[in-house]
Amino acid sequence: MALSLGSSLADKIYLGATEVALAYLGTTQVYSAGGAFSAEAQNYFDRLDTAGDTTYTAYKQPLANYIDSLVTLGGAYWDDMKSAASFVGVGIQGITVPLRDGVPTLTNNNFVADDLDALTGLLSDGSTKYLATGLTGTDLSQDDHSFSVYASSGATTGFLGGLYGTNFNRTIATALTPTGTSFYSASPLDASSKITSTPSLVGISRSASTEFTARTNQGDETFTRTSGVPNTGGLSLYAVGAGVAPTTARLATYHAGPALNLATLEGLQDTLISEIAAI
Repeated sequence: MALSLGSSLADKIYLGATEVALAYLGTTQVYSAGGAFSAEAQNYFDRLDTAGDTTYTAYKQPLANYIDSLVTLGGAYWDDMKSAASFVGVGIQGITVPLRDGVPTLTNNNFVADDLDALTGLLSDGSTKYLATGLTGTDLSQDDHSFSVYASSGATTGFLGGLYGTNFNRTIATALTPTGTSFYSASPLDASSKITSTPSLVGISRSASTEFTARTNQGDETFTRTSGVPNTGGLSLYAVGAGVAPTTARLATYHAGPALNLATLEGLQDTLISEIAAI
């Protein structure tokens, strides 16, 4: 809302793109924000407002800290990011709002408010509930991509996310089996350790045609596998494809984009969840 002098209607004042913490008319304080946020964080908050989310207001500072950390790293963490979202620190209206403006809005398929815990994330039912990210395999580069979710609790069935292809090959991002064994980044199938420790970031990062890095249980593993040509399927969360093989996991965050250091990203998300839990 714009500043209206002589009234009490103003709720935000900006100097350029930066929210001003204090503003005065003469010697009278007319506005106090309790601390200003970066332009990137405030943009996210504005879009949460537009979506009708009010839960996030209690968790503004941790969310802003997380976004600012990503912005500082830049590159694949922010500037070139294809999509990312937080399922902690927000309400059900906020789960489809991406962290960065200009990337696709997620689509909620069948999640309701009772599925969400603002401290630990969004829980699926292993049946009908999944999120569509708005990305397809061809939105990510064959030899320069990463995809991850932060699992705050394990699963008994299904996939944490990815793209569906014939026999699960050529899945440009990944399909992750939380209790089985497999990371998929190209044909043939690639085996890794199941999730044995949560919370944990689970994901892959590929920066070469010959191999990729998979991360789970706070550790990395490298697989020597030649990349496959991307398919055109849709990238989903809590399932592969359009609700295929949904999971029972609870997820706190997700990201997709160019290759990056998964351990670095996990550290930022550990901090986000810890700061939210402390409120």
